[in-house]
Amino acid sequence: MSGFAISATGLRKTFGKGAARVAALKGVDLRLRAGELTLLMGPSGSGKSTLVAALGGLQRPDEGEVLALGEAIWRRKGGALTAFRRRHCGFVFQSVGLFPSLTALEQIMIPLTYIGYGQSAARKHALQALDEVGLAGRETSRPGEMSGGENQRVAIARMIAKEPRLIFCDEPTSSLDRDNGALVAALLHRAAKDHNAMVLCVTHDDRLVPHADRVIEMEDGHLKTDSERTQMS
Repeated sequence: MSGFAISATGLRKTFGKGAARVAALKGVDLRLRAGELTLLMGPSGSGKSTLVAALGGLQRPDEGEVLALGEAIWRRKGGALTAFRRRHCGFVFQSVGLFPSLTALEQIMIPLTYIGYGQSAARKHALQALDEVGLAGRETSRPGEMSGGENQRVAIARMIAKEPRLIFCDEPTSSLDRDNGALVAALLHRAAKDHNAMVLCVTHDDRLVPHADRVIEMEDGHLKTDSERTQMS
């Protein structure tokens, strides 16, 4: 392995044809380390979400290569790529994607059973994850019985329960108030440190910056600036 959780070279991605053609990625090179929370910032339309999708195995780039945990993921075929993503990647989006009829515990347990956990192990990991995000005692609550911030924390618990080594977030705090936004930022930072995970987060939210190890700004399909930070304790 290269020593980096992710190493991407020469990523290019274009959408549309003719006059409607838009180049979202213009030869992006990027290396990301385990144990760090990296923010990807920049104006809308700069290519941030496209880059995350390429790095996370969700959208194939037109050119370039992504080494994730030492594997060239875009050389994997169909089911093999899905299996890699299911086992090693966690995703958190602005839309939390919870099922209205399921309890917080069920939201977490069911995905774990799909990757091979037995019922007892799934329940244990789900309870630990809920405790980690500060929701111990809310196991039987459903989405309609919780606040937006609590639902986002359930989504984060669902993600960390399977102990992914690569975590990708797209605007996870944009619909949250100040206190809940800061809490989610702290949880993502803790996921990087406590689980030695690579965490890459697309955001416009400046509240996340004090929690970050690294801040990258993107503009017009290119990485514009890249700065290391001393994060808050």
